[in-house]
Amino acid sequence: MVNRMSEGRLDGKRVLLTGAGGGLVAAVARAFAAEGAVQVLAGRTLERVEAVASGLEHAEAVQLDVADSAAVEAAVASAHQRMGGLDVLVNGAAIDTGWAPSADMELGVWDSTIAINLSGTYYTCRAAIPLMVAAGGGSIVNITSVAGHKAWAEDVAYNASKAGVHQMTKTMAVEYATQGIRANCLAPGVIDGGLTDVVTEDADRDMLVKMHPMMRMGTTDEVAEAAVWLASDASSFTTGWTLAVDGGFLA
Repeated sequence: MVNRMSEGRLDGKRVLLTGAGGGLVAAVARAFAAEGAVQVLAGRTLERVEAVASGLEHAEAVQLDVADSAAVEAAVASAHQRMGGLDVLVNGAAIDTGWAPSADMELGVWDSTIAINLSGTYYTCRAAIPLMVAAGGGSIVNITSVAGHKAWAEDVAYNASKAGVHQMTKTMAVEYATQGIRANCLAPGVIDGGLTDVVTEDADRDMLVKMHPMMRMGTTDEVAEAAVWLASDASSFTTGWTLAVDGGFLA
C-alpha cells in the first residue's frame, strides 16, 4: 500500500479508463478518485466495473469491448458528453492467455490478443485525440508491460501487442506534441493483483519474484501512483516516454 495524503493533483480532471474491472486499473481509478478526478470507468464485464465505481465519488461505469471500433467511438463520445470534456485517457484493457511456443499458438489467441491489447488501445486513442486537440490538450496513459521490452517465452502475442502499443504511443506523442497532447506508457513489472493472479503455485510465484532485483512483486497501488503522476500536470514536459514500475526488472 502506498501511504500518501491526497494532494488534489487531478482536481477536476475528466478521465476515461478502460479495463477498469481488473485489479490494476481499479487501483488506478481509486487513486484518481482520491486526487479529485471525475471518471468514466469502462470494461467488458459491467458488474465488475460497477463494483469498482460504486466505491468512488464522481465515477460512472459503462460496458465496453475495446475490440469493437464502433463501440469504442461511441463510448468515447458518450464519456466526453457525460463529463463535459475529456482530459485524461487511461488504456488498461488487456488479456494474456493461451501461452504456447510461437509456432504452436492458436491463431484465435493471437487475433484476440492483438484485437484487445493493440487495436483496442488504438481505437480509444483515435477517438479521443480529436476531442482533446479541440479542447487544447490532454494526457494519454497507455498501460503496457515489461513484456513489451523483454521477451517472455511462449507469450508472443502479448509481447508483440505491448511492444506495438509502446511504439504507437511514441508516434502519437510526436505527432500531437504541439497540440497539447501528451502520450506516455506505463510499464509494470510483475504486479501482485494484476494479470499474475492466475499464477497460484508458490514455486512459480517465487520464480517471478526472483526476476526483480528488489526481490518482490510490485503492488497495484505502486502502479497507480505512477499513473497519477503521468496523468497530472506535474508531468507536463513528459511525452513519448515509458515509465517502468518494475522493481529493476529492465535494469
